[in-house]
Amino acid sequence: MADQQTQNKPELRSIDTQSKRTNPYQNEHAIRDFTFTIDEPEKLGGLNEALTPMEYIIGSLNGCFMIVVEMVAKEKGLTIVKLDASSSGGIDRRGLFGTADVNPHFQTVTLQLDVTFAAEDVDEEEFIQRVQKRCPAYNLFKDAGVEIEVIWNIIKEEQT
Repeated sequence: MADQQTQNKPELRSIDTQSKRTNPYQNEHAIRDFTFTIDEPEKLGGLNEALTPMEYIIGSLNGCFMIVVEMVAKEKGLTIVKLDASSSGGIDRRGLFGTADVNPHFQTVTLQLDVTFAAEDVDEEEFIQRVQKRCPAYNLFKDAGVEIEVIWNIIKEEQT
């Protein structure tokens, strides 16, 4: 009974950040021991010295997927030989500019994951389901109604 109570008790983590404006359309952020800058291209009023917020977000989707792939592989005793991710997202800019009543966030995202495992038996379907269920960024996109396609290329390295 105690195990079930532990499973049902939330384990909430707080992520705290401090942010300040450094230039028009540019700001600096501090999280834990790290800082990063967000900027916009010059044509939108920024200095083009850093990624835009949406570029960070889609890059974070790649990174989040890759971390969860690592976690699930470790739990299953699988050895990752190579892991790459790429993504592309479509945004209707009219939402940001206020020229149409559309969502200002990504409308569509295509993510491709290329995972090469050492010559091990991998239940690909179960592995994919676990990763997608547990990836916070993927579920944030999905819950926001973003049409998200994930293309998995799982390769098992041949033993020589």
